Amino acid sequence: MDIVQFILSFVVILVGCEFFTNGVEWLGKRYNLSEGCVGSVLAAVGTAMPETLIPLIAIIFVGGDAGHDIGVGAILGAPFMLSTIALFVVGVSVFAFIKRRKTRTLHINGKLIRRDLKFFLIAYSLAALAALLPPDFSPFKWAVGLSLIPLYIFYTYKTVKRGECSIENTEVKDLYFHKAVCRVNGNGKSRTNRVDDPGTEAFRKAVYRSDPPTYLIFAQVIMGLMAIILGANMFVEQINAVAEAVGLSPLILSLILAPIATELPEKFNSVLWIRDRKDTYAIGNITGAMVFQSSIPVTIGIALTNWHIDLSNGVQFLQACSIGIALLSASILYLRSTHKELHMSGLMLGGALYLLFFVLVILNI
Repeated sequence: MDIVQFILSFVVILVGCEFFTNGVEWLGKRYNLSEGCVGSVLAAVGTAMPETLIPLIAIIFVGGDAGHDIGVGAILGAPFMLSTIALFVVGVSVFAFIKRRKTRTLHINGKLIRRDLKFFLIAYSLAALAALLPPDFSPFKWAVGLSLIPLYIFYTYKTVKRGECSIENTEVKDLYFHKAVCRVNGNGKSRTNRVDDPGTEAFRKAVYRSDPPTYLIFAQVIMGLMAIILGANMFVEQINAVAEAVGLSPLILSLILAPIATELPEKFNSVLWIRDRKDTYAIGNITGAMVFQSSIPVTIGIALTNWHIDLSNGVQFLQACSIGIALLSASILYLRSTHKELHMSGLMLGGALYLLFFVLVILNI
């Protein structure tokens, strides 16, 4: 493992997440979108790209049993990590920023979070049922695969349509790209010496107004997303090198190690939003990603693999356990999500459930 590249991957992901969250908040403000649309759809889909691309690459380009094992494990491992480690990190973040926040309770849009979890529980339960059925039940599996994409489209429609708590008047930090352009254009010669060109004058007016121009918002969002994907892939490469050196099964690797790396964007984005007391964004980023991961990647898995879990196989039994833990954690969070508040204890449980799974892995290796 290259320790320099390992550290660099963390830095790239952190910087990408900071720019992405700042940009996506401005995107929501510019188009007067709801918290649900920004946190559960825009941010969730954007930061879910790394873990969606990895199984697709494994299944298509790696191929064979190893490629399918990595692909299926990564697909099933992503919701597991989101519902355990990611929620645990949010709980730890609440504690870490308790002096800044002055509360141990998250103030959230409970309806939005429960809607996310409801769709996740439906989609992931169908995916689990399809995986546990015998291989010759392929018509049912295809029916499940074809139903999950329309289900996600319906979920997106419901989230975007319901405009509870628009963020139009919410305080948002200055767009980083906008601040940088203002500094560059504010140095050197005075502004009056730079307005001879009408095009330059139009650009100056756009830059120096209080709100950033739309093209700068989109540019920052795209740059942040590209940095997130690059950093996550660098991190996965380093973890893969370690796993191969110690001889871990590809399926175990994809269940435990790869999702930790690919879920870093959701974790870091949520930590940043917890720090800024934007709790609905923080939780919605995770629960929205859970809905996406239980729909789109699962459809890819059903279409390109045999999508079957054999409970008599020790490693595949662990896959089934990860599914059960993810559904259990989501169910508990659903029950604990009140209309406006979510207690930290409901999030810290995710760490205990992940530890339980890790013990199962150790016992079965």
